[in-house]
Amino acid sequence: MQKLKSRKKTKSSSNSTLISEFRYIPTELCTQILANLPAKTVLRFRCVCKSWCDIIENPDFVTQHRNLCKINSVSSKLLLALEGSGRNGKKGCLLTVRHADALRKTHHIFKSSQRYYLLGSCNELLLTFDHIDTPYRQNLMLWNPCIRKSLRIPFSPLSSFGSVVYTFGFARCSNDYKVVAMTFRHCQSTGVMNPCVAVYTLSDQQWSLRNDGLNMSYSYFWRLFWRYYHSKPGFYFQGAAHWICNDPNGDGNPADCSTHLVSLDFDSEKFTYLELPFASDDRGAVRFPFLLRESLAVFSISSVKSSIWSLEGESGNGEWTQRYSGLASSDNFILFSSSPRLPLFYCESDDSSCFVYGKKSYKIGSCQVHELGKSMSRYVDMQMYMEGLVLCNGYGAKDLQSLAEEQENATTISSE
Repeated sequence: MQKLKSRKKTKSSSNSTLISEFRYIPTELCTQILANLPAKTVLRFRCVCKSWCDIIENPDFVTQHRNLCKINSVSSKLLLALEGSGRNGKKGCLLTVRHADALRKTHHIFKSSQRYYLLGSCNELLLTFDHIDTPYRQNLMLWNPCIRKSLRIPFSPLSSFGSVVYTFGFARCSNDYKVVAMTFRHCQSTGVMNPCVAVYTLSDQQWSLRNDGLNMSYSYFWRLFWRYYHSKPGFYFQGAAHWICNDPNGDGNPADCSTHLVSLDFDSEKFTYLELPFASDDRGAVRFPFLLRESLAVFSISSVKSSIWSLEGESGNGEWTQRYSGLASSDNFILFSSSPRLPLFYCESDDSSCFVYGKKSYKIGSCQVHELGKSMSRYVDMQMYMEGLVLCNGYGAKDLQSLAEEQENATTISSE
């Protein structure tokens, strides 16, 4: 018994010595170690001691962790799938993480009786919305699925104007997330459609009207965002949201609807236009922006051929490089042209590369199409997934689960 007590005392003394020595690790080194850990692990370490908690909740640390996550990113392998249930997918939803190559579920994140829709993703955040009874008004929210936090965004000052287009991204110079709301309003005195823009910044948590409007015409705005009857979320990359559309100086000919890369920079809040290298080569093709490793790329496919081009440099003045060119079939073309609003995801393995589009896989080269996610709902939105710490502290963010419980209670009360 005496030996046992002696051993316990020795072990306790040894642990105290280790803890005491660990306290003298320089703060800079401790910060660097923590910044290289997964977000969920980092959050658990807030409970170790006050100094660690102060490090983790520092906004500069959140930025450092985000930048290191990008270097070690697995976003090209994991997707977030938001599935709708019930008739037309409007009776609840399920948010899961899935492997991009086969849409195999890795784990469940969130379940709600309310149906949500995705408006876009940027780094670790999703922009979502749910419809309410008031026409055209939408409950916008930012979600961080990794740490299961959500933040409700106030109604946009443009929400009463009619159809509003929202896009979401990160302004690199100001180190801030932004939601941009855009629409046109009819002026009864002049009969002219005037552009209206409002910007929500996460740091201020409020909307600001931009008096300078949009540097584009009303007709081009309509072609860019409402050509498919529903606005298409912009693909975020390097501080800008990107779409494919036609020449801003053209006549809007449907045969030339995919000739330019249109980019909205979140720092300047201005649009830029870059002509695609195959604009005059293959009329009638459909084209999609996507992430090719660490470059912005565009996939083009018609009934006879397909090609992939990547953009080297910034979107405003970069140069295009062809990465692939091959044959295609009318069936392949129909696959991509039938649902032009869906995002395109690139996946590669040791023996092949493919695109995941909707719930189908398209092998580049062989042009083979495979059905994926057979157990998934028919109504599903997907976005890239990256772990991060934004919303972990401050902003008044709530747990996703508490959000679901609030909705369950509200539904119960209204039914009574």
